[in-house]
Amino acid sequence: MTNAKTIAILFASMAVLLGASMIANPIALVNAQGNQTNQTNQSNANQTKPTEQKKVAVVTKIDVDPLVKALKDNYPKAGDIKDDNVGSLKDLKDAKETAKTLAAANLLRDLMQFKALQDMQ
Repeated sequence: MTNAKTIAILFASMAVLLGASMIANPIALVNAQGNQTNQTNQSNANQTKPTEQKKVAVVTKIDVDPLVKALKDNYPKAGDIKDDNVGSLKDLKDAKETAKTLAAANLLRDLMQFKALQDMQ
């Protein structure tokens, strides 16, 4: 009977140690990441504050017309696809060419939307 109690205590202690290690390991990983709080909010007088630099967003207008012309020249069927109507691609026999044409049509659509957004500003 003492062997059964010893084995039960052994398994119980192993379960407790396993549970503790499963909890302690993620805590150690979180602490290993370091302190990522805002350093300027701490009130340590000896701490040097990083100099603040102003970030300026530069808006560049992209001329999409040459891209649209190049796509239409290389994939003439791509300009015929409107509103995801792929009826004009039925005569293409090569699957790779059809896939490239569909990708070009999607690029054309996206470029036209981008151009419309640029014109709104």
